[in-house]
Amino acid sequence: MRLELNVWTGLTLFYVVVGGIYWLVDGDPAGATLLLMATALGGLIAGWMWDWRRHHDHPRPADRVDADADDEAGVVGVFPTASLRPLALGVGITAIVLGAVLGSWMLLAGVAITLSQVALLTRDADR
Repeated sequence: MRLELNVWTGLTLFYVVVGGIYWLVDGDPAGATLLLMATALGGLIAGWMWDWRRHHDHPRPADRVDADADDEAGVVGVFPTASLRPLALGVGITAIVLGAVLGSWMLLAGVAITLSQVALLTRDADR
């Protein structure tokens, strides 16, 4: 986590410097706002990583100098089986977006489809 923390902290500092220079040279409020938001997002991730490292005393094998490849061995990941639920979730989200144009009936249908598919995807992921 040390490398990731350094990368995100460096990115945040880069956006602070570039944003300051941009504001002094051009003074464009739209560009300065975008750089400020990029700074905030980078700082948010860097702050979360710093907080995670502070609460977890044991370093990851990638952060230790004496670590072997065997230290990271274990379960690679759990992958869900093939499913049509992501397609149905996409249909629900599309119905929500179209509900803004076509009316509340489409919005309600989209919300119902989306909530049901999210619940079913969550249930399937726990198995």
